[in-house]
Amino acid sequence: MSYAKRTTPLLLALAAVLAALPIAGQEATDGKRHQVGTTFAVAVNLIKVPVSVFNEKGAPLPDLHAGDFRIYEDGVPQEVRNCGIDRAPVSLVLVIDTSATVEKELKKIKQAAREFVSALAPEDRIAVIAFSDEAVRVLDWTPNGKAVHKVLRRLESGVRTALYDAMFMAADELLRGIEGRKAVILLTDGLNNQSRVSFERAAKAIVQSQASCYVVSKTAMVRKDAMKQRRVVWLNSVYRRMFGDSNYIEEFFKKREAEMIELAERTGGRCLFPADYDQIGSAYGEIARELKSKYYLTYVSNQQMAADSYHRITVEYLPPAGRLVYRQGYYHQPRSR
Repeated sequence: MSYAKRTTPLLLALAAVLAALPIAGQEATDGKRHQVGTTFAVAVNLIKVPVSVFNEKGAPLPDLHAGDFRIYEDGVPQEVRNCGIDRAPVSLVLVIDTSATVEKELKKIKQAAREFVSALAPEDRIAVIAFSDEAVRVLDWTPNGKAVHKVLRRLESGVRTALYDAMFMAADELLRGIEGRKAVILLTDGLNNQSRVSFERAAKAIVQSQASCYVVSKTAMVRKDAMKQRRVVWLNSVYRRMFGDSNYIEEFFKKREAEMIELAERTGGRCLFPADYDQIGSAYGEIARELKSKYYLTYVSNQQMAADSYHRITVEYLPPAGRLVYRQGYYHQPRSR
């Protein structure tokens, strides 16, 4: 595949976005003591909120206690019933970018993904989606790590990028109706030029699935390559002459990063930005460790709920901390009897 062919998807995505720029599951006890190792049972109106607290240096704080939190739903105070680590198995969708922008580094991406799978608990189950010219479910749910390794070895790169279709497939096809802990692990540079669904629709589907979304973002690597390409430099100079002195390529990537950060944190996950492809494995490893030690708060909602109504969650951590990340809301989806 020629260099021009490999770079075409990136140029198309950048050109499309530049053209659009403006001219101007749960615990049913009342105990409030810290309960590490708790497995949360399911109740109809019991809400489980994944939460992470970090110090000023970005390290997660251990030994969290229910009494250190305040929680609100739609602005109304709720009683924190439990705080602990849920060690139940997790259903995890691994979503991997195999478009032309990763062709040269696909071997490193595969290895990082295999190491991530090996770091999970044996009882966890995994599904894999690969996306380039289209989103493809390359592996359905399995607890078999060897099966995951086998399908990862067979991944091949494509040309274009159906990112939003892959996000929607993970949430709507694989996670719909799944109970218990669940997560989406998304490897992407934020570029999209092939999807049938919009980012808004895909993001809403992930929020509705109540899965925590973790994003391993490749924007740092792709941004550097993009700024060296003649056509991208030319496009940037054209927009500067037409609309002002802004760096429109930089604005494009900042917008993509902001979208992914907001989605991840809205679901109680995180967005990580490795500086190069060799650091993707470290990012995956950090996520694997967090999944094993993720804290959850539970409360029984005292709100009236209509089907498919969205309820905003606000969490406060009372002791000093650097950063607080938690699921910021959920769609009420009554169970059929």
